[in-house]
Amino acid sequence: MFYSTTVRWQEIYDRYRAELESFVTGRMDGEEARDLLQDVWAALSAELDVQSIDQPRAWLYRVARNRISDHYRRKSSRPAFLDLTAVDQHEAAESAYASGADLAGEINEAIAALPAKQREVFQRNAIDGETLREIARDLGVPLKTVISRKGYARQRLQKQLRGLYDEYFGSE
Repeated sequence: MFYSTTVRWQEIYDRYRAELESFVTGRMDGEEARDLLQDVWAALSAELDVQSIDQPRAWLYRVARNRISDHYRRKSSRPAFLDLTAVDQHEAAESAYASGADLAGEINEAIAALPAKQREVFQRNAIDGETLREIARDLGVPLKTVISRKGYARQRLQKQLRGLYDEYFGSE
């Protein structure tokens, strides 16, 4: 029997919504949990457009766990908030503007130095907001190729910008 993507998505949503919501909210706070759940349901919709999911409950939990892990990993790698109240506000504003302009210039240079294929994927995904699936379809290459190009671009940028990051935020 053929089910449309929308009908299948609604069936899965109705069956697992409360259970998944309880799982996520038990591990994250309010707004972040709602955002993550919305992201998981959107990912389910996109996946159902591409393929059938035989075990939707397992798929939902795997995606939710991965997104929760990613969230906390990103959160722990961000620099601590810098309290500027002890610094003269005028000096702080001038310094922030100057260093922000320098920082943006160096980031743009690092992106421009990437190999062309990596740069294109990185810019289209990270800057322009296109999905990796859209980029793969547009370029006519496998999704895994696009994922690899983005990963290599991120690795190169991390290496190139590590010193700048340490200088800007202070190495610990």
